[in-house]
Parts: sequence; C-alpha cells; structure tokens
Amino acid sequence: MTKTNNIKQQQFISVLIGIYFCLGLIGIFNHAMWRDELNVWLLVRDSNSLGELFDNLQYEGHPGLWYICLAWLNQFTDNPVIMQIFHLLLATGSISLFVKYSPFTRLQKILFVFGYLPIYEYLLISRNYAIGILLVFAFCTLFEQRHKNYLILAIILLLMANANAYCLFIATALGITLILEYLLGSRIGYHSTASKLNLLSSLAIFFLGILSSIAQMIPPTDSTLQGGLSLWRLQFDPRHLATALTRVWSSYLPVITPADSKYLDVIVFAIISLVLLLWISTILRKKPVAWCFYSLGTLEILVFTYTKFLGSARHYGHLYIILIVALWLASYSPQSRKGEALAYKNLDFIGKMPAPMLHPYSQSSTFVRVEQAISSWFFLVDKYKKALIMLILATQVLAGLFAFPRDLFKPYSASRETARFIQAQQLDKMFIVGSQDARVSPISGYLQRQIYYPESQALGSFVLFNNQRTEVNPAIVLEQVSQLMQQQTEILLILNYELDSSRADLSISPLAEFTNSFIHDEKYYLYIVKRAP
Repeated sequence: MTKTNNIKQQQFISVLIGIYFCLGLIGIFNHAMWRDELNVWLLVRDSNSLGELFDNLQYEGHPGLWYICLAWLNQFTDNPVIMQIFHLLLATGSISLFVKYSPFTRLQKILFVFGYLPIYEYLLISRNYAIGILLVFAFCTLFEQRHKNYLILAIILLLMANANAYCLFIATALGITLILEYLLGSRIGYHSTASKLNLLSSLAIFFLGILSSIAQMIPPTDSTLQGGLSLWRLQFDPRHLATALTRVWSSYLPVITPADSKYLDVIVFAIISLVLLLWISTILRKKPVAWCFYSLGTLEILVFTYTKFLGSARHYGHLYIILIVALWLASYSPQSRKGEALAYKNLDFIGKMPAPMLHPYSQSSTFVRVEQAISSWFFLVDKYKKALIMLILATQVLAGLFAFPRDLFKPYSASRETARFIQAQQLDKMFIVGSQDARVSPISGYLQRQIYYPESQALGSFVLFNNQRTEVNPAIVLEQVSQLMQQQTEILLILNYELDSSRADLSISPLAEFTNSFIHDEKYYLYIVKRAP
C-alpha cells in the first residue's frame, strides 16, 4: 500500500469511527433506560459486598464480567449515566477493531457499522452484549497469530464466555474450532509452532472460562427467571422448532419479522431460514475452520432458542454476529484442499471461487442427476453469494435507519420522564409504592432511592425473580397501601397500569400519567393516596 493510499485508509477509518462515536454519544444521552439496563445497575449499586453481588447474580441468567465492570464504575458515582458512557466506549472499541482489521471492503464496513445491531441494540441499550462483541472482534483480530501462541486467544475466550450466555456459545464454538483445527492440521494445511506448555495452558484457561460461566448461570432452586431450572422444552414440537428457526431470518434480515402467532408465517420463514443456513454453509464449504465455527455456533444458539428461550433481537442477533465472524475467519483460513493457501485477503473473494465440475463418469443416471443438482446449487451459490452478503448488510442498515431515529423521538421507557417529574415536584421525599416491581425499578434507578414493592412487601431497588416475590393484583396493592398508611400521612403510588380499583378507607387522587414509551409495559400512572376522611 502506497503512502497516499495508507493516509486515505487511515482517514477513512478515523472518520467512520468518529461518526459512529458521535452518533452514539447523541443516542445514549437521549436514550431512556429501561428495566433490563437499570435493574443490573441497581443490583450492583445496592449489593453490600462482592459476595452478595454474586449471590444476587445467580438470579440474572448471565455470568459476572459485566457486573464486575459496573461494580468498578460504581466506585466513582451512583449515577447510571456512567454505565452508558462505558457502554459507548465498549461499542466504539468493537467498531474500531472491525473497521481497522476486518477483511471486508469499505462499503461492507460502512454497511455493517450502521446496521441495526451495531448502531442500536449493541450501542444505545446498555447491556452486557457490547463487551461480548468487543471480545469476539478482538479474537478475530488476533486469530491470524494462533499458530505461534494460543494463550492470548484462550484468555479472550475465558472473558468472552463470562460476558453473557450467547457469547458463551460463541466462545465454545471458537474454542472447539481451534482444537479441531490443531488436531486435523495436516489434513487442512495448517501447522502450529506453539509449545506443548502453551497448548496445555491455553486449554486449561479455555475450559476454566467455560466452566466458570456455566457455574455462575446455573440458577438456584427458587429462581423463577424463564422457568428456572425446570422449564426446558425437551419434547419434539414441530411448530416451536419452526419458530426457533425463524430467528435466523430475523437476525440476518430484520426488516420483516414473522409473527410467532401466525402458523403460516412461521412455516414460510422457517423454510427460508433453512435455505439461508444451507446457502451460508455452502459459501464456507472450502473453508473448514470458518465452516466449523459457523455450524457449531449457529447450532448452539438454535438449540438454546428451541429448548429454553426464544429471545428478542439482541439475543438471536448473535446469529448475525456468528455470520460476520465466520466470513472474517474465512479470510484467514486455508482451503479444504491440503496445502492450498487462501488467495484473497478481503471479502472480494466472495463470488470469485469457481463452481465444482461434474464428474465425467457416474454409476447410474440417479447419481448423475444428484451430481447435477449439487453442482447447480454450488454454481448458484457461487454466482450470487456476494449479492446475498450485500443484501443482508443493506437490510441491517435499513432496520438501523428506522430504529436509531425512533429512539431519539420516542422514549424507550417512560421511566426517565416520570422520575424527572417526581423530582421536579419534590415528590421523591415522599414514601413511594411501586407496582409492578420489575417495571417500576427503572424509576428507582433514576431517583437513586428505594421504592416499596408490593410483590416482595419490602423496600427495594433491584428485583430478583425468585419465590420471595409474588405477582399482585390492584386489590392486593391497595390493601398493602392501606396497611402502610398507618405509619404515613400520604403515599405516592406508581403503577404501570391505570388504576380501576378503590378502597373505602383510602382517598386516591390521580396525579399524572406518562404513556409515551416504546416498551409497552413501562408506561406509568401516578396517584397521591391519603386516608379517607
């Protein structure tokens, strides 16, 4: 690369990263955090020790890396905005690695950066997914050096496995792929110079990461989160399997999302998803390392999606990340034929590999037809594979162009606006009762104070989904408020639904309502409750 081209490349990288960071900065300061973001912050903030934090963490369904980072941030301030800033830096770090080191073309990099997941789900919403993606891209960046030293990659896998459940699956797939590549090295043209000590140490670190992550995510017996230990779908259910398969389509092409309740939608998009999986697998057929990772990672997430949790975009979106990583690794890995080096450094290689030739002799006309069908499929995939990747990237951008501006104009949650009203009216000095607890907890985060939750019949901030809390109806809420009125002159009652009940011993006056929220159950209704005259 000439000096002029190098300068232009550096300018491109700097401008793209700068635009992403600026958009993220605008986005996070306009984003109203919801319960999945603030409940984690509250759990970290109000756990009295690291041991108590990990005890509470058992009910979260995720390992502890993100929580440890937040515990460190909490040493500086109780304001959850610091979590958003940290999250922005993580997301920008991921994009920096991708833009600088991935083998994609400039246009492909631009499309990825402004796609739905990087510009919205893994940027504006402060969860543990951004730190996982950063580690995934760090692994890809250092992957080419694996033949010399596995130790750094093993450490990254350990951290990745402890980022979140989905990155545990990705880390497992990457680790198994590395092991298989080493064992089959002579057959696929790969040779490692790493010492035995390096190999054994790396294996130990990798398995430590996997086992420690699993140990943290095993829920206690009283956990009710997603059914706890007991709720697993192990029986064969064709419709549910088809529903799980539709997550492939929704992850790759998120503009049109099939409705789970419509059986025809589920069947049609499940079939399309299978075609997409076969298509990508065919693209990677000459890249055994990339193909192995893609197959393992995708299968792991689909099995989890079927047996435990269908999830939402930020969850099954990791299927899209697996696709991107597989294409990235494909630019490094050798061809399946022994000793044949990779001839292309970037994804311009898509669409350039020749279709396989028909064997001139076959034992029967059936075999000939099968060979012709397979060869026709290979030819079709090879001809249009670059177009498919571009279609997926462009579709992601369309979804991102819709989601990012929407968050600027429509609050993700009404929690921040509600908390600001309470503070402006100096109502935060009152005794506050909030129900439903998980939906009201973001207000506790913004107010930086505890709220009485009828579900647990105690003051609290974060919510643990265990058998110590029970769902309550409006009548039970008012009954508890009536009991609390024996020590209070008036109470601020916050509900995420409009109250249609009353009690003879209570005077309930509507105060305000905040219903402008993207999350449908984080709309709030405020009431002043006093003893009835």
